[in-house]
Order: sequence, then C-alpha cells, then structure tokens
Amino acid sequence: MEFKHIEYFIETCSYKSISQAAEALFISQQALSRCIANMEEELGCKLFARTSKGSSLTSEGKYLYDQFLPVVQSFQNTLSQTVSTLDHRPRTVTFACAPQIFRELDASLLLSFQEQHPEISLERLEMSDKDVDRFVEESDHHFGLLAIPENRHGQRFPYVPVKTIPLCLYVPKGSHLAGKQKIDFAELRNEKFLTLEKQSHYHSLLDEKAKEAGFKPNKIFASADMDQLFALVNSGKGVFIAADIPAVRAVYSRLAVVPFADESINYSIGVIFQDYDKLDRASRKFIEYIVENA
Repeated sequence: MEFKHIEYFIETCSYKSISQAAEALFISQQALSRCIANMEEELGCKLFARTSKGSSLTSEGKYLYDQFLPVVQSFQNTLSQTVSTLDHRPRTVTFACAPQIFRELDASLLLSFQEQHPEISLERLEMSDKDVDRFVEESDHHFGLLAIPENRHGQRFPYVPVKTIPLCLYVPKGSHLAGKQKIDFAELRNEKFLTLEKQSHYHSLLDEKAKEAGFKPNKIFASADMDQLFALVNSGKGVFIAADIPAVRAVYSRLAVVPFADESINYSIGVIFQDYDKLDRASRKFIEYIVENA
C-alpha cells in the first residue's frame, strides 16, 4: 500500500462521493475507485458503504481513518515546513533570452522580482533565438524567453505566452511610405530590408509574409544590434520591421513608423521549456511572476 493511497483515502472521507473526491484530487474517478478497491482487497474489508445517497465509512473504514489521519496531517505539516525552508535557501535561476527581449519587456521586472525574492539570483544568458532553442534542448531543467511569430507557438517546445507585440515598419521620414496610415506587405516588394541576424526567428516571419504577398524580400544587411539597424533606417538605407518603441523614435529623429494592415504581423514573447514540471521551484516561481506582471 502506497502512502499516496492513504492520503487519497483520507481526502475521500471528506466527500460524499468518489466523483467529488476525485475532482478535488485532480485524478480520474476510475483511478480513485481502483485505489480504494486495492486498499479494500489488501486489508480484507470494506472501507465505504455505497448507497443511493453517496458513500459513508464502514466501521473498519472509520477505524482506519482515525489511525491514519494524524499520520497524514503530520506528514503534510512537515512537508509544508520543509518546502518553506528550502524556498528561502539562496538559489540562482539561469535562463536564456534573445538580446532584444528586455527592450520589449520592462527590465524592471527582473529587479522587482529579486526585491520580492531576495533569496533568488537571476542569471540571464543573452544569445540568438536559435541558440536559445539549443540551450533549452540541452536539458529539461533549462528554459528560455523568446519572441516567436504567432504561427510557430508550440511547434518545437511547450510554450507559455507572456506578451503579444504588434510589429510595424520603420522607414526614413523622406520615404514615400512614411505618410501612410497603414501598409500592406505587398507594397514592400521593391524595398530594401534591414534585418536581424540569421540566427533570429525574425527571418521566418519576414520570409513567410513576403511569400504570401508574392515576392522574395531583398535583404541587404543583417545585424544582431537593433540600434545599428535603427540608425541605418534613420540614414535612409532601408526599412526594418520591429515593435514600435517610443524611446527609439526619441533618439532617431528621421524615423517614421507605419503600422501594418495585417494584424497577424506580430510577435508573442513567451517562455519555452521541455517539461514545466521538471523545472525547479525557483524557476517556476520566476516564470509565473513574469507571466502575471509583464
């Protein structure tokens, strides 16, 4: 008899039916019924009397309940105290992310998390999108933050969305595109594209949208440095697709921002991992904080 089955039995005693208890325990009714039946077979007695009004303890079931309730309560109290103690040990949460992520997420989230959880240190590894993929693939204890096109969610790893960001077109103010209220992707057929480096998932979005519009994009320059790309647009060298960042327009006076008519041209920042349950408690706590507060 497993201790978990004894816990299930104690919890079941609080309900009038197996189905109610199973729902509270987050297991199937069949699994709980099988567990109780196995206990009854091993003990050689009935634990519950089942009637049209529900289930009630037999005398043997009441005896077992009285014997095991203090044991289960003691175990659960000890477990709770142990988890609380372990939660306050100094720990480091290491995660990978693309360099631009905390340009689009408020970097103060990292500081506010550490203020609330001084026992947890954050180690951020900045790398390309595809290197983040590889980092997560290395271990089921790793996770990363990525900006991924909406149609790629969950294709390679489980994915928890954090924030969806519409993308727009950066053009120099003297461009024939600068005065438009909205722009269709097909209008960019003859434009020179400045892009993020090839290890970024940015290219899949650009290529897919251009293909839908019936042309192959003319990519003239790629860089991992977004400031360099904004500076090149500012000097009239090409166009660049990115989130609308007011601080960028404040720095580069000759930039104009044009929204796309197609609202599916966006990125969703999210957390990727292999198996959420295999991440340690500190990592899950950080992920939950980011999802709730971004």
